[in-house]
Amino acid sequence: MTKQITEQCYYLGKSYPIYLEVDPKIVKTDIAWDSEAFICSVPSGVEKIDFAGLIKSFYVREGRKLIGQRLKNYQHCFKVKYKSFSIEDSSIKWGSCSSKRILTFHWRLMFFPIEVIDYVVVHELCHLIHMNHDRSFWRLVGKIYPDYKEAMAILGTKKRRDI
Repeated sequence: MTKQITEQCYYLGKSYPIYLEVDPKIVKTDIAWDSEAFICSVPSGVEKIDFAGLIKSFYVREGRKLIGQRLKNYQHCFKVKYKSFSIEDSSIKWGSCSSKRILTFHWRLMFFPIEVIDYVVVHELCHLIHMNHDRSFWRLVGKIYPDYKEAMAILGTKKRRDI
């Protein structure tokens, strides 16, 4: 049995419905995205579902894949390489770059269009060269990602979007 839940979820800049599917053959609740909707599969008899937790797990899992791809896509622009990256939950930053070349990205970036994610990826990669936000840093960001101001505006206005 599949039924639509009244809630919608943002993914890569668009809003999608969430469908609930009761499947007596499964043991564990899970959520998947079929390019048109989120499908939450639950075993029979489950009364309480942590949709927010399921969506967050989905975003973290998919964020690792997508941001990993985007990092590879832009890495050729830099002579310096990052050491590793992770997807985390930060209340104040979309991304960060440590002096040890470790990049961190907020899982909520998965709400936004790919262009915005690309901007944050480029922004953090630029910190491998400039560990501040001086003129040289912004020149480098603009050279690699000329539309960065548009992406910044989107992040600034939609930063607090809820699941």
